Amino acid sequence: MSPWTSAVGAPQLARLLGSQHTRDGVAAGAAASLTGGRRVPAYRSLADGVRLLILEGRVPVAARLPAERELAAALAVSRTTVAAAYEALRGEGFLESRRGAGSWTAMPAGSPLPTRGSTRSRPRPRPP
Repeated sequence: MSPWTSAVGAPQLARLLGSQHTRDGVAAGAAASLTGGRRVPAYRSLADGVRLLILEGRVPVAARLPAERELAAALAVSRTTVAAAYEALRGEGFLESRRGAGSWTAMPAGSPLPTRGSTRSRPRPRPP
């Protein structure tokens, strides 16, 4: 039985990450970003982006993520960058992997599941 319930393809994840950077005013596709005058490694920036997508509910928990090579090609970064980002996410509890089965999103133990859209905007009242 598969541990994941849905899958996010490499092009889709690249779009989500790109829209996230554009929304935050950071140039999409940058290998590393500046934070307080220090450069953040590309793998850390990628891991932070994926973590935020999970916490926002834009990538569901238990969704299979693309293979390292696929995502590296879609983002135009090295496979080493993606491998390091996945490793960081595993260490933080946001990713689980099994050899031959791939990697899928998770939430750290004791963390509540994200509720997509709950903090975005209030529902509009229905017209009479």
